Amino acid sequence: MTSGRFVPLVAVATAVVSSTFLMLAPAGCDESQSVACTDNCPAVEGAYPLTFLGDAGLSAECVNLNVQPLADGEVLNIQRTGGNALTASLAGVALTGQVYATGDLTLIGTPLPSGDGGVSATYTLTATHTGGAEDGGLGQSNLTGNFSGQFSRVQGTSAQRCNVARPFTATRQ
Repeated sequence: MTSGRFVPLVAVATAVVSSTFLMLAPAGCDESQSVACTDNCPAVEGAYPLTFLGDAGLSAECVNLNVQPLADGEVLNIQRTGGNALTASLAGVALTGQVYATGDLTLIGTPLPSGDGGVSATYTLTATHTGGAEDGGLGQSNLTGNFSGQFSRVQGTSAQRCNVARPFTATRQ
């Protein structure tokens, strides 16, 4: 029994048990991940006229779908519904999402299908909020982010699709 022939078996069993515990253990904090907030969320509520940066125009696919780009000055209206939950509207489209303690926010919404053949869309806005800490974020408040729209029309067994991605900045009115 002291010849050492059980040492490899014990080592394998120990490794299996150890790796099982590591897989079950909660992941450590990653500062790059957004952390949900409850009472201390940034004050992002308000009306933000969007200024789009570097517009390259619409792709041929989007032109074929008759997609209308959002214009500079289109207002993003954000309301908080409790904790970190947000509702918003942009160009008549209802959006829902969340704000995080880092100031990051995400909003997603789906407009009603168009009457010209059923183009469906999904709007996604991701942004970072910055505001004056000395006034609790109620004074100068800015958003910097990206708008993306995914548009599609299904006809029979084929589908036309296009994506629009536009960076933006905005200052609360």
